[in-house]
Amino acid sequence: MNILFIGQCNLGSTSRMRYENIQNYFSADANIFLIDTSELINNIPRVHRSIGWRFKIGPLVKNINKVICSKIESNEIIFDLIWVEKGVFIYPSTVSFLKSRANVLVHFTPDPAFLYHKSRFFNKSISNYDHCITTKSFELQEYNNFKCKNLILCTQGFDEQIHKSYYNFNEKIYDVCFIGHHEKNRETILQSLIDNNISILLAGIKWKKFVFNNRRNKNLHYLGHSVVGENYAKAISSSKISLGLLSKWIPEKHTTRTFEIPACGTALLTEYNEETATFFNSNEVLFYANENQIISIIQDQLKNSTSLSEISNYGQIKVFNGNYSHSKIMNSLLDQVMKK
Repeated sequence: MNILFIGQCNLGSTSRMRYENIQNYFSADANIFLIDTSELINNIPRVHRSIGWRFKIGPLVKNINKVICSKIESNEIIFDLIWVEKGVFIYPSTVSFLKSRANVLVHFTPDPAFLYHKSRFFNKSISNYDHCITTKSFELQEYNNFKCKNLILCTQGFDEQIHKSYYNFNEKIYDVCFIGHHEKNRETILQSLIDNNISILLAGIKWKKFVFNNRRNKNLHYLGHSVVGENYAKAISSSKISLGLLSKWIPEKHTTRTFEIPACGTALLTEYNEETATFFNSNEVLFYANENQIISIIQDQLKNSTSLSEISNYGQIKVFNGNYSHSKIMNSLLDQVMKK
């Protein structure tokens, strides 16, 4: 079999995890080719990267399409499967060319494709993919509006090799962990926690001002704008509770943190909604109905180590025994697109 994967395969990315799972799924004698777009992106000057991401024009976009076409044109392979990750830069003409060289052409994105990562190229190409896979239930109608042939909804997931316990409960260092980008409501929550003598381990972008304003507060511990891979999992595992805050920029119902946090043996505190309620019960995670409840829930739980330890344990068992790991999700998806 001949398989082609097109996506950003930088270390720590979920795209790389899916690429590795595709390698594991197919037999050892399968020929699996990779076009790593992260290398193409990183080799472009910063100003052109910015223009490319924002407007989908310029040298970044042209180079990605040129490289994809030239690498495929250099041989006469008809691929059994071409898997495209987040094809926001790929011209409709390039997608048509990919389709002509693939028995099955698949697009996957874990991100919002219409409300946030908008791309006129992707919108015009949707009908050319044999399967489009999304984790965003709130965008299903948009895919159908653009005449998607076969639409598959799956959950986010975790990596069994990385997301696991690194600390026993009695070895945990911090009260609460949050890893994610800055949003105003998130800042308000974290400020309330550290002001109430709750220790916070924080990482993510756009927190520079918040960290500076709290530079003398012993309860705030900032790891920087990026923490990935095993270091990411260790940060979560070192905390008694980790916040699975959902973005207010889009109407998301769950994220990768929804499964990564319990997998790391840490109690997940997350919003109760129609999706999270199908994944967990109240013995497996901590739910809040509105953000005003967060501080009182944390304060109460920190007073009861036995209860908190049990929730951490039950949550971890739930995700390990469920179909939430990247490998299980990918095996299911590949079974569907390859008609196994």
